[in-house]
Amino acid sequence: MTKVSALPSLSIRSYAKTAKSHAHAHYQLVLPINGHIEISQDCFSGSVGVGEGVCIAPNEVHNFSANENAKFVVADLPTVPLQLQDKKQPIFSVNTAFQAYLSFIDVQLSHFAFDAHDEMINLFNSLLAKCEIGVGMDSRITRVLSHIHSDLAGSHSLRTLTALACMGTTQFKIRFKEATGLSLREYLVKARMEKAKALLNNTDTPMLGIALLTGYEDVASFSRRFKAYFGQSPKFYKRK
Repeated sequence: MTKVSALPSLSIRSYAKTAKSHAHAHYQLVLPINGHIEISQDCFSGSVGVGEGVCIAPNEVHNFSANENAKFVVADLPTVPLQLQDKKQPIFSVNTAFQAYLSFIDVQLSHFAFDAHDEMINLFNSLLAKCEIGVGMDSRITRVLSHIHSDLAGSHSLRTLTALACMGTTQFKIRFKEATGLSLREYLVKARMEKAKALLNNTDTPMLGIALLTGYEDVASFSRRFKAYFGQSPKFYKRK
């Protein structure tokens, strides 16, 4: 069955473990916020996790399934950048700036803030234009990123993550920086701060709640880190 949607659009979706199959009359991109999706189409069959995205061409039948707790940004678009139109290479990389923006979209759409939809689409397309195709992230690092983004408040110690990746400490540090451009500490700070900023801008979540959601036990320590990162206190970004 071919599905039709209003274009362009961004949405937050989860899927079921039971595999389903359909096609679309337009391009559809699936970008994990946390977790991964198993997808099968003409030129690809495998898992797509955090740090990656998959481009599904118009009228291309695809099978898909995912853990119900995994969450994805889905973009239904009339067209995509030229480099993503190669059906033989449907996987593309998602850099740290783009991944942070996916978290922002999650907050925006989850709190029914649709007034800036056109602006969201424009920035999404701008980031998409910089994506590289055929650059599959090391699956071990993808697994780690999916774990991190499933619970940004978690401690995510180096020891725990190296065990999850089945790597030694030195190898993990090298592979992680190759994949993300950041050290583990830098990545965690960036992901948490961008999530906090999105919550401040777009929700009425209390400051303590935001601190706890981003891995800080109290408002004071959260505020210090936030100001050091953005150069402004959290109150500067708090929705009026």
